[in-house]
Amino acid sequence: DDRVAVGLAYLRSLHELRHWVAPSELLDRISRDRRAMDLGFAEGRPRDVWRRIRFVVDQARAWSEATGGNLRQYLRWVELQTAEGARIAEAILPETDDDAVRIMTVHAAKGLEFPIAIVSGMSTAPRGRYASAQAVFPPRGGVGYKVGRFAETAEFAEHAPVDEQMSLHERIRLLYVACTRARDHLVVSVHRKARASTPDRTGSTNAELLVEAMGATLDELPVVGEVGGVVTAPVVAAPEPLLPYGEWELERATSLEAASRPTTVSATSLTEEGEPDVEEEPEDPGLQKRPRDLDLPPWLKGRYGTAVGRAVHGVLQTIDLATGAGLDAAVASQCEAEAITDRVDDVRRLVGHALGSPSVRDAALADHWREVYVCTPVGSRQLEGYVDLLYRTPEGLVVVDYKTAATSDPAELERRVETYRVQGSSYALAVGAATGEPVSRVTFVFLTPTGAVERHLTDLGVAIAQVADLIGSS
Repeated sequence: DDRVAVGLAYLRSLHELRHWVAPSELLDRISRDRRAMDLGFAEGRPRDVWRRIRFVVDQARAWSEATGGNLRQYLRWVELQTAEGARIAEAILPETDDDAVRIMTVHAAKGLEFPIAIVSGMSTAPRGRYASAQAVFPPRGGVGYKVGRFAETAEFAEHAPVDEQMSLHERIRLLYVACTRARDHLVVSVHRKARASTPDRTGSTNAELLVEAMGATLDELPVVGEVGGVVTAPVVAAPEPLLPYGEWELERATSLEAASRPTTVSATSLTEEGEPDVEEEPEDPGLQKRPRDLDLPPWLKGRYGTAVGRAVHGVLQTIDLATGAGLDAAVASQCEAEAITDRVDDVRRLVGHALGSPSVRDAALADHWREVYVCTPVGSRQLEGYVDLLYRTPEGLVVVDYKTAATSDPAELERRVETYRVQGSSYALAVGAATGEPVSRVTFVFLTPTGAVERHLTDLGVAIAQVADLIGSS
């Protein structure tokens, strides 16, 4: 447990990873493992620390995507960026709730917007290039030279006005970019010295270019910073004293407990006394409806019982409920997808039982929806689930849930209804709250080897109230 040994062991682990992960991934791992974001609170402005860490990681990610280089090459690139005269356009915004002022170049501000933008340096006169030797390359070919102040070729003299004009247009474009970064207020300085004659546009300052462009509009703009005004320093309130350690620890524990509480609860998770979704599958396959992989094919989403049960659900989701059209093709494809081609007859028989059940026959003649995802807020949490079949009756909506069962024994089916009671009432609560329509009935259609057996959920109103209490307490 020696700190030096632990640190060296950590460096060793990074050393072993250097050939297998990109430099940006190494940086991200170091930031997370060494709690760099948390250490930002030790600084006066933690948001600046967070922004700079993200900037370094994002720059490394962009470099990796562009070059695909290794760690040693990345470090050489970093060394070049720290050299004198190197410039990086830092275009990463600070935190949205950070009351901060950002100072940046016009190039770095491209694509960004701010509530208030102040454009400075407007009175700076443009300067020409004073290199001892210059070269230009005219469009028609050849090359022109200028050495010192007086020695220049004809090609250079002819091309110089074009080069100056292009430089002027680039300045105007940059001035436009700078002035259009403001969302609400733009502050510019048009301070300029009086000139005896109007200067050439290529020698005009940005303030003079802006005044010329605005024309009469300049007189209509408000003037800020009047000469002789008194500027008072803002009053900065002293920071609040730190909480005693005991109070801070209690507040931290309370916050962590609240943050660890899942904000979304699935209807199936409530069947296990409100416990959040876990890795282990429940013993009853009828409760296996948890989304375990977002990349699963569409015919598996929301249906996670046994392979036979999933195949039955998939067929009932696609075929015509009134005529059974497409039954054979759907059964064959679903059994192939579930790798149970030897159970084709069993799946076809169970689907036939479902089509003959009273609730499915009623749904086929009414407005109905299959494999419906439903989600609604309940208190401070979200209740979600997948409804196998939902249809409308004059009395209200009816929720139908298919369950494959190995027996049609009445006592066993009644026991399973109690097992599914919370699940079914959760569907009713979510559907009723999401649609604004009353749910008149929740029906479980048990598909047994001998036929379909329907069982309705009793005391639905009481069951829904119990679910709402369970979500609030879990």
